[in-house]
Amino acid sequence: MPVLIESDAIERKSIDTVIGNGAMLIKPTGFPVTYINLKGEQSVAIDDGGWKIDIPRDGGRKGLASTLKVCLDLRTKLERNDVIISPDRLYLFAPCWREEEYRRGKTLLVPIVAAAQEAQRVVDEQLSHDSGDRRLDGIDPIETALAYKDMALLVADRDEMKRRRREAEKVYPRDRDKMILGAWPGTTEPLAIGRGMVLIKKKKLFGVELQVVGRWDAVPVVNPAIA
Repeated sequence: MPVLIESDAIERKSIDTVIGNGAMLIKPTGFPVTYINLKGEQSVAIDDGGWKIDIPRDGGRKGLASTLKVCLDLRTKLERNDVIISPDRLYLFAPCWREEEYRRGKTLLVPIVAAAQEAQRVVDEQLSHDSGDRRLDGIDPIETALAYKDMALLVADRDEMKRRRREAEKVYPRDRDKMILGAWPGTTEPLAIGRGMVLIKKKKLFGVELQVVGRWDAVPVVNPAIA
């Protein structure tokens, strides 16, 4: 769905409590919006909404992701398999980085990913039938017990490195996201947007909460007719 991102503030009556104050206008361009389900191609009506970027508490100067928050009004029901979304407000959240922070974040992520990969390699090597720790064969009970202790330490280190990688990939740009930097209103610095979550409001016993119903990606539009 091509959209036009504007720098004009949305009307006060349209302010969304989830997005918060300071949101600016986002408009579908009018191009047909469709999706496929078991009934075939379905048309979707989506109205204007708002967007806002929340920077990290430290000001976003360490390669950390800011958060792009978008809301759009869904006017038609969406239905695929066992998921049904009634007409309401859609929320699209995603990590984002200005160009300088994007490059800085990628650099900071490299050693964290490498450490996780190395920790996994060490575990795999120790368990290898060809080059692994032969004490694990169980021939000598004492040596086997010592080998299991050493192996437990390696596994614990591997798990910790994997945890650090997962946490880092939440705030630093992941290479596999294949993000394309593009122009963004209000700044001359290009913006990179990572894969985000599509959310809807779900009523609870006390109030409402946001529920994830899908994923989304953003790609800069080159064609000036719809840019």
